[in-house]
Amino acid sequence: MVSRIYNTQGELLAEYADEHRILTPFDEIPKKVRNAFLAAEDQQFYEHPGINPARIASALIANIMAGHKVQGGSTITQQVAKNFLLTSERTYTRKIKEVILAHRIEQSFSKNDILYLYLNQIYLGRGAYGVASAAWRYFGKRLDELTLSECAMLAGLPKAPGKYAPHLNHDRAIKRRNTVLYLMERSGYAKAEDVAHALKSDLKVVPLPTKHLSDAYAQEVHEQLVQQFGLNTLRRQGLNIVIPYQQDKENAAIQAVREGVLEVEQRQFYRTPTQHPKNTWDDLLATWAKAQTHIKHPLGRDQIIPALVEKVQKNGDLILHDGEKQWRLSKPKWQWAKAEKGDTHPRTWMVGDEVYIQGDGKGGIRLSQKPSIESALYAINLKQGTVLARVGGFDFQFGGFDRVSHAKRQPGSAFKPLLYATAMEKGFTPASIVMDTPIVFSANNADNFWRPENYKNKFAGPVTLRNALEHSRNLSAIKLLQDVGIHTFTDKLRDFPFTQEFPPQLALALGATEVTLEQLTESYIPLATNGLKWKPVSIQQVQDRNGRTLYRNVAGHRCQVCHVNPVLSAGHGMRPAEQILDPTSAFLTTNMMKGVIEHGTGRRARALGRPAAGKTGTTNKQVDAWFIGFTPQILTGVWTGRDTPASMGRSETGAHAALPTWLAAMKAFQKGLPVEDFIPPKGIEWAMINPRNGKLAGSNTEHPFLESFREGTAPTEMDQVEDNQQTGESDFFDSDL
Repeated sequence: MVSRIYNTQGELLAEYADEHRILTPFDEIPKKVRNAFLAAEDQQFYEHPGINPARIASALIANIMAGHKVQGGSTITQQVAKNFLLTSERTYTRKIKEVILAHRIEQSFSKNDILYLYLNQIYLGRGAYGVASAAWRYFGKRLDELTLSECAMLAGLPKAPGKYAPHLNHDRAIKRRNTVLYLMERSGYAKAEDVAHALKSDLKVVPLPTKHLSDAYAQEVHEQLVQQFGLNTLRRQGLNIVIPYQQDKENAAIQAVREGVLEVEQRQFYRTPTQHPKNTWDDLLATWAKAQTHIKHPLGRDQIIPALVEKVQKNGDLILHDGEKQWRLSKPKWQWAKAEKGDTHPRTWMVGDEVYIQGDGKGGIRLSQKPSIESALYAINLKQGTVLARVGGFDFQFGGFDRVSHAKRQPGSAFKPLLYATAMEKGFTPASIVMDTPIVFSANNADNFWRPENYKNKFAGPVTLRNALEHSRNLSAIKLLQDVGIHTFTDKLRDFPFTQEFPPQLALALGATEVTLEQLTESYIPLATNGLKWKPVSIQQVQDRNGRTLYRNVAGHRCQVCHVNPVLSAGHGMRPAEQILDPTSAFLTTNMMKGVIEHGTGRRARALGRPAAGKTGTTNKQVDAWFIGFTPQILTGVWTGRDTPASMGRSETGAHAALPTWLAAMKAFQKGLPVEDFIPPKGIEWAMINPRNGKLAGSNTEHPFLESFREGTAPTEMDQVEDNQQTGESDFFDSDL
């Protein structure tokens, strides 16, 4: 039985099955379908006792005269015995068993029961078992929609499905179908005029259903189903599964990840290409041309294909051929990687080089190379509580390494919002002052010390917590952790969706730990939803083949009464949401994170054109780049880096290497949604302050800022003197950690 996955609109997304089968009651199998198989396989089915001696003798004579098997003598009852109870070995012993079992089946079942078993069990090619499945997989029709011609074609398949399948050999299938039609007319199973009409019709086979469910989203759904029900149940019990998948959103996410990776790759060193001798060019180009039959043209910015350097012009321009088309490419300005030991290729392009070309979005191409960079994306619909998109890598394949849930990497400054949220709960405000000054931590000896640094080694002195978060000031974060208390923070982290214990170290303020993209993105859910922790839903409902609900899942923040019923609370998401932050602390943190985008390290995200909050993250030597951000409707996290941790280059910060992917995906996710801002919960008050010192703005305050506070915590001291002191921010504001 086939298990099928549908989206909430009822569109078929994917199928899981060892055998594609649609069990159909006997009285729902049209008579013309039954008659076609009787004419082709066993015209005396209703007369013989399970075996047909005359037919066996006729087949034996025909096979002897031909010198090989040209005709079978088995009745439908014998085929049922073989398919259900015996192996397919060709021995006299097995044949004797088949005859005995056929006789016993005839004694135990009615003729209609036997025919029902046969028509639902017989293999008809293209993965289809049974006539209903074959009707769907060949013609995209129900049994009652089949024409006489199509019935005859299906009835001609049991003899040799691979030989007579119309999508494999159309002419041979037509001849076999015609033979079955003649047999139907001769045996009285069809009228002559109906047969004459059917003989003139063509056979149009529909493509098999496309798998719309893709990338890491497909793998995550499969893994959850196997964990919940087991692989055998999933592939054999005909489950009907509903998931919140939106193909257009997943495709947009995949495209954003691929384009983002290829853009970062443009800033990497060019690596030594493969060289091909001229006598191999023809075969190579033919292979590439064949592969391009599955590629859309013109190439998109997310697509790369191989190309051969056929000529290098005097001015450095390259003449390339991709197997289908020749291109002229202006002299590339790519910086080459240093030659490794044994690499004799000159640091320039040569005739015979295999390079890669990428679509430029305008119908042309630009030089590219196979990515050394990877990226992953995870998006959540905050309103519905569902997984919106999940991309496991640049070219993720089912069964591959899902970087959303399996890649553990340091989050860098993307971890800081959790510290700031903890501080808000402990009485700090966005206007609280923290020092951004150098500090050195010594160990037991003078040669062992830790000296944390800010990006570009700039310091701003006393700053507000808002300023420190917006500009990702590392030293301020460390001092804030000292003030909050390391154990207070590590205890709070247990409330967030992490499975590991965190070491009580000050470096935790800078994200010196390892998390997955899935964990880090879901840890932002409480910040975005008034302090509530809940698990996003990937599978909403599972029913058995009889329509009985086996499993339901609703995100906790939307579920009001479902957790009352222990049967329906089997899914983790059926549990009510847990309040791990008070709504005020969550809002204060989110409001500061809005500033990250409005005038901090995440300024590129302003191009989204609507209120959003987020945080960049970059680890030492630009090994990992992150951006986690959200609107009131959608939360999306992006990680970019190498599978084997190594620097991507000094410019590859979170704002450069991850945020553009986030932005491209979020533009697609938010399309058509109303513009919403974050709504303050009860208990929030507002005050106009001096953003430099956190005091109430006075008449001489330059650039006063409207800040949010927990009721009763707004500053009371007035900013009396105009402060023109420079803080060093003008240079540092250009940082993008």
